Amino acid sequence: MNKLSRMVVQFNTLIVFVICSHYAAAQHNVDQLTKQWLALDKSANQLVQNWQKEKQQLTFRISLLSHQNNNLRDKISRAENIKNQVNQAREKILTEQTIIEQNINSYRQALPNLLDQLQQLMIRLPSELTQQLAPELEDAMTKTALTAQYQGIANIVKTLTKNSQLISVKQSVININEQDLLTIQLYLGHDQAWFVTQDNSRAGIGYQKNNQWFWLEDSQYASNIRQAINYAKNQMPGPLLNLPIYLDNN
Repeated sequence: MNKLSRMVVQFNTLIVFVICSHYAAAQHNVDQLTKQWLALDKSANQLVQNWQKEKQQLTFRISLLSHQNNNLRDKISRAENIKNQVNQAREKILTEQTIIEQNINSYRQALPNLLDQLQQLMIRLPSELTQQLAPELEDAMTKTALTAQYQGIANIVKTLTKNSQLISVKQSVININEQDLLTIQLYLGHDQAWFVTQDNSRAGIGYQKNNQWFWLEDSQYASNIRQAINYAKNQMPGPLLNLPIYLDNN
């Protein structure tokens, strides 16, 4: 009986020992798992915190890159606009240059005809005015630059226009009936004129006919022509005077 009791006690002790051993191992495993879980949780929290920081930095960088990208797009757009404006300005300049070249060519082609018309006009002028304008016309014709040629022509036309509206008195030698006479002439523009010699012995009129200038003697009006010349020279108003004029039958 005592032996059996001792065996029961030993068996119970063994069972308790075994159970305690298993419990201790399980508790150790639980502690290890708990530590690992806590470590993992800590790592996860740290990762979350690090990600939040990285996320903020990445968001800022993305915003900065987006802003830089927008600025770059604006610069590219402005550069394209400037390029387009430059191209438009270049095309406009080329178009204007083409028009200018065409105009210059037209002026150059028209110049010979214009000079010919001017020469024909000068043939019809009084010799005094022709002698005055001939050097200017010759100088204009010898110019190489187109602008200088037209400037010379413009000066001649200006002189002609001015003389066409003036009453002027000049003294020079004129040829009448193949005889040279020193006379004083009174010009009304460049279409009509009168002359008288110094001693009033000879007088007459000047006129245009058949694109030429002629002098015609008519001495009966010498006194009136002399008076008209004196009034014109002194720029004084005078009485009405009868002066001869040439009337073309045509």
